[in-house]
Amino acid sequence: MSIDWKTITKMPYWLARPASELDKLRKGAVRFWQRVSDILAWPAKQQDPMTAELALVHLLAWERDITQIPNETEQTYRIRVKYALQFAKGAGTQSGWYFMFEKLGTPWITIDERVSEVDWDVVSLQLLDSDLAERNHLIDNICRQYGRTTRRYEYSTIASMPLVAPPNDFSHENLTGFAKLSDDMSPKLGLAVMDNESHFIIATNKQLIS
Repeated sequence: MSIDWKTITKMPYWLARPASELDKLRKGAVRFWQRVSDILAWPAKQQDPMTAELALVHLLAWERDITQIPNETEQTYRIRVKYALQFAKGAGTQSGWYFMFEKLGTPWITIDERVSEVDWDVVSLQLLDSDLAERNHLIDNICRQYGRTTRRYEYSTIASMPLVAPPNDFSHENLTGFAKLSDDMSPKLGLAVMDNESHFIIATNKQLIS
């Protein structure tokens, strides 16, 4: 709740002399009613895990079957408590996992199922190397809590490499002809010409990862 106290307590110009007794009274009244509004808004703030006291967040986490992971940041913990219902509804589905990882600050992820030459029950999660190294405990917990019971999950990493050389264009064109002289009036081997043209483009897509 945002209240524009300056507009509410605006006084006529002949009374609004700075540092006057009336101005001091106005400032004191503003501070008093600010505290009253904060007290009235406090219960509503405790319903939101992002703004509630941490002790109350623990209660909400217990209610929503969320356990704090060792070395987990408070921000990530609050996000998991806030979106616990949405995460549970989308458990096991690709759309649900994309939503979950995006909310947890890991949008760079690819989920592949039924990968060729791999057992049918293996789900491959492709993540940035930095995300997997820094948040491996969180990802393990997500796979245990929201993964399908009939699936196994494996991790593979995606690394960002700088482009050493720009895309190059290679063009090649040649013309080959061969002939043979013969005394025969109807030569068996005549003049033949072969045209060959080739065009090669080598390029690498570069994705900027912020």
